[in-house]
Amino acid sequence: MKDDKVDPPDDFGENISGWHNLLGWGDGDDSVAPYVPTPMSVVQTMLEIAEAGPGDTVVDLGCGDGRILIMAVEEFNVDRAIGYELNPHLVDTAQTKVFDKKLTDRIEVVNGNFMEADLSPATVVTLYLTTTGNAKLRPKFIRELKEGTRIISHDFPIMEWVPDTPDREAIKVGTHKLFPYRIPEAYTTKIEEPEKPTEGRWDRIRRLLDRL
Repeated sequence: MKDDKVDPPDDFGENISGWHNLLGWGDGDDSVAPYVPTPMSVVQTMLEIAEAGPGDTVVDLGCGDGRILIMAVEEFNVDRAIGYELNPHLVDTAQTKVFDKKLTDRIEVVNGNFMEADLSPATVVTLYLTTTGNAKLRPKFIRELKEGTRIISHDFPIMEWVPDTPDREAIKVGTHKLFPYRIPEAYTTKIEEPEKPTEGRWDRIRRLLDRL
């Protein structure tokens, strides 16, 4: 009879990434990131930064075990939370948690590719992917997300977009970084680069002397 026991991670990479025989790197070619669970304290901060609350629909792209969806409903009282996850084992875990907490009327866990989903109902989007994965989503966000939608990306920026922070930088939470964006300002805001000072005659002479 086949032994279904899964051995625990036995090397540094497995412990850090959360990889194991059942979860692996997503499920098939559509996966854009490994499964690494976000610490609950970071989940809370992500939802706080997004100002999630009543009237919101939170969409988590790569929802794992459903922790963001459940906290959004239980602690932030959002109207609805929808998660997309490719890995069927994680989907089963998330759906079981939702069922046990009697939240099936407000939380939906979809075993599917979020690149093929309609993201227009979202008012808050959360993600913990990779820089490459975020880049693939960028045109979809522009096309589908409504004005005022907030995006919180854990650890990885959406390149060429401007974070919705006073200094336009990531928010640090311990060793983690959170990149908040707002539609459409994230891609319509232009950051002016400071003008380079004009080099004067004496500056040129000084630069030449420094070479001697």
